Amino acid sequence: MNHYDFIYFGPYGYDLKQTIGEWCKAHDCRLETTTLLKGSRFSISGSEETIRAAIRSVRVWLRTAA
Repeated sequence: MNHYDFIYFGPYGYDLKQTIGEWCKAHDCRLETTTLLKGSRFSISGSEETIRAAIRSVRVWLRTAA
């Protein structure tokens, strides 16, 4: 697994993007975001180890963004 996608429907999409972007810089992965009609899709690409760490970090990122 070298790719992880999730969709965020909350009001803090910009803050979430900043948080994940900083994390990706520190963990050598790539973040792509797509604005949807309602919400945003976040796509993280990197090594398998990095993606597993990202999956474990999603709840923390959501709390940080709020």
